Amino acid sequence: AFRSSPVTPAGRLSDGWRASDRTGNTWKQHFSELKDHQFIAKGLGSDRGVGIINGFQDACPDVAWCSDHFHEFSDLTKLRVTLEKQAYAAITEEEERLRVLNNAKSEENRQKRLQHYESVKADCNQKIAQYQHVSDLLDLLFPGLYFFDLTTGQHRQEHHVKNDVLTLMDWLDECEHPKLQQQTQSVRNHIDDIGLCYRQVEEICLELAKTLSEATLKFVGLAWQHDHQSHQHKGEHKKYHLAERDFWLEVAMPLLGEHAQLQIEQAFELFNGMVRTSSLVEMVNSQIRPYLNSCKGQITQEHLNLIMFYHNHHLYKSGKRKGKAPIELLTGIPLKGDWLERLLQIISQSQP
Repeated sequence: AFRSSPVTPAGRLSDGWRASDRTGNTWKQHFSELKDHQFIAKGLGSDRGVGIINGFQDACPDVAWCSDHFHEFSDLTKLRVTLEKQAYAAITEEEERLRVLNNAKSEENRQKRLQHYESVKADCNQKIAQYQHVSDLLDLLFPGLYFFDLTTGQHRQEHHVKNDVLTLMDWLDECEHPKLQQQTQSVRNHIDDIGLCYRQVEEICLELAKTLSEATLKFVGLAWQHDHQSHQHKGEHKKYHLAERDFWLEVAMPLLGEHAQLQIEQAFELFNGMVRTSSLVEMVNSQIRPYLNSCKGQITQEHLNLIMFYHNHHLYKSGKRKGKAPIELLTGIPLKGDWLERLLQIISQSQP
């Protein structure tokens, strides 16, 4: 996450250029150019690419890097999907074996089919149990990574998060699933990096505690966490988090006095600056990926510039930035016309 003075970039792509490699020196040059444009690094959340980590630490040695939670736990999420598919396939196979068993004509044939059915049934029960075990524990894991506990409003502390995650990894190992055990060991190896980001919320809450009571801070934290989650969901889940946000804001308002709205906005701004994932970068990657696929990775600088221009000047259609373009959020200057009108205007001005 980088911030510029006095506004936040909010998703704008910096000047795009094609690099010949992704080594530390290349990333260092990229981060140095951002600093030259008055973008100040607040922190970086990324995957474990050696180049980006080394380049960032060389360019910004005094700023913290934390591992991206999406990448750290994505393999566990994918495995849950795989186990679910395997469980449903096993259920289908059990039903088929039962049908075949019921159609047996002789007692000898029936006994053979019964043995096969019992074997398939045992395998089915095991796969269902494995999926349910992993699914239940992941349902405990991900809410446990929130910056604020949704049941108490208490901000999460680094050592508590690390202990909880390690405990859940031990419980996952009870499945005795080889691939699952590889992934839990990977999480254990990276646990210090996973927990690092929670120092941010501790520092912010210590600062806010100078002016807010403990109870009020919890109410504001709950409101922010539900507001944050509302942007991650749609439909009924989104409505639920928005309703919870509004409820906790109503609770906090009377306790904050006449400047309640200003204090809440300031607290939200601090919490919004916390770095835990590279989801914004992944969003940009997902937009660029179809273009890279269509040209088989051989993208030109001109093509990249066009993608960059579109991204910076198109209006968000949903979310908290709805109706705004990244370049507007960066500069604070409203756009006149959509991205295509702006592009045509630039082209006409450049022609003799």
